[in-house]
Amino acid sequence: MMTRKIFLYIFLIILISTINLYPQMDTDFPSIAQQDIPGGIISKSSYFDGDGLWGHINGGADLYLEYGFDKLLFQDIDWKDHNFRVEYYRMKSPESAFGIYSTSIFKCSKRDTISRYVCISPYQVQSALGRFYISIANNKGTKEATKLTIELFSTINRKSAEQPYELPKLVGDNFLEDNLLNIKLAKGNLGIQNGFPELSGLFEEFSGYSLYHDPISSTSIVNFKSEKDLARFIEKGKVLSAERFKMNPITGNYLLLRN
Repeated sequence: MMTRKIFLYIFLIILISTINLYPQMDTDFPSIAQQDIPGGIISKSSYFDGDGLWGHINGGADLYLEYGFDKLLFQDIDWKDHNFRVEYYRMKSPESAFGIYSTSIFKCSKRDTISRYVCISPYQVQSALGRFYISIANNKGTKEATKLTIELFSTINRKSAEQPYELPKLVGDNFLEDNLLNIKLAKGNLGIQNGFPELSGLFEEFSGYSLYHDPISSTSIVNFKSEKDLARFIEKGKVLSAERFKMNPITGNYLLLRN
């Protein structure tokens, strides 16, 4: 009987150790699997949540947390003589994922019909895929590397059950249709500082808002968290920004700002 108890005790220790060493896969992530990369190797697969994000992107975690970060899956993949760093940032809402995507993209070489929001450059493919902000970076930046990066994203997109983020109707009605893919969304002061710092001074004392900005027409639409904040911003604007902005309340807690 004693031998059996000792055996069960040792078995439980091994089981607990195994769980700690090999975190359980979160099936909500549309991740790359071994069969998706014939001949390739997934050398690393790690999850980060909450404060653990600092262990992955030291110095940049605050921005993701401001937008509403939930969990990250990071995969390091070697495939066809290329290395790929694949990051799946699961945010708390499709709006949050779109916001991170919109302030992260820069000089997209091209877009693609694979997904509504996708930015392709020689070294990286980025996308807002429902609640996920996806970033796939390669180490070479060649035509072959870009082609393989797009292939990886196509696989992720195919596996995803997420729906593309729908911009608020007011944004679509007031921004030019050709500019909609360039819209940037800030959900706090760090987002504004990162995406369009010229507006940051106007929002320092506010929180809980969503600001959609069209950099081509220099037009913004802000959704404040309350009517009180909207009224306070309009009053503040009379003093601080009357010469810079024409402010037009639209409906609800929204405000239209034009240079």
